[in-house]
Amino acid sequence: PAVAAVNPEAPAPAKAKPFLVPRSSLSLDASRLPLLGPADAPYRIACLFDYTCHHCRQLHGYIRAAIDKFDGQLSCLMIPMPLDANCNANFKRTHRDHVDACKYAKICLALQQVAPTKYEAFDRWLFTDHKTAKPLATVRAHAVGLVGAAALDKAVASAAVQEQLQQNIRAYELNTKNGRNSSMPQTIVKDRVMFGPPPSAAALESILKQTLGLK
Repeated sequence: PAVAAVNPEAPAPAKAKPFLVPRSSLSLDASRLPLLGPADAPYRIACLFDYTCHHCRQLHGYIRAAIDKFDGQLSCLMIPMPLDANCNANFKRTHRDHVDACKYAKICLALQQVAPTKYEAFDRWLFTDHKTAKPLATVRAHAVGLVGAAALDKAVASAAVQEQLQQNIRAYELNTKNGRNSSMPQTIVKDRVMFGPPPSAAALESILKQTLGLK
C-alpha cells in the first residue's frame, strides 16, 4: 500500500510575551494589541489611549518621536481604552468629546486581529493630525479598504475583541485605583504609570532615558 507523505508542520511563530499591568496580577496578551516600533525592541512601554481624547493624540506624537529617536531600542504596546459609557461601566454618561469612542477602539482591535501587519500603516494614517480626530465613518471606510467589510465587521463583533476591550478597561481601573488618578492617557513604563501626557516629546525622551536607561 502507498505510504502517505507527511509534511512536517511549520513551527508556530513565537508567542508575544504577556504585558503585566503594574501592581496587579493582570497580564495582557500582547499579540491581541497593536504594537508601534520593532517587535524585537529590547525595551517596551505601553499606552492606554482613547482616540477621541486630545491628550492621548498628543502623547501618540511624542511616542512616535521617541521610537524614532531610540532607533530599534523601543516599542510601544497600544491599548485602546474608550472613555465611553456605551462599553465602559466606569462612566455613567459619555462626554460629548468621547462619543463613539467604543467604536473607534473596536476598529483598532479588529484591524489588529484580522491583519496585524497592516496596523502600522493604519496607525500612521489615523494619527495624521494629532490635533483633531477623523470622523468615525472615515476611519471605518479606511479600515474596510485595508481588510474588507466582512472581515472587519466579523472581528468587531467577535468575542475576542469584546473580551480584549474589557481587559483594557480593567487595566485602566487598576491603574486608576493604584495611582489614585483617572487621567488619560496612561503610559506604563516598567513598574511606573504616567497619567496624562508629558509637556513635550523631549520630556518623554528624558523620562524614558532615566527609567529604562535608554541612550
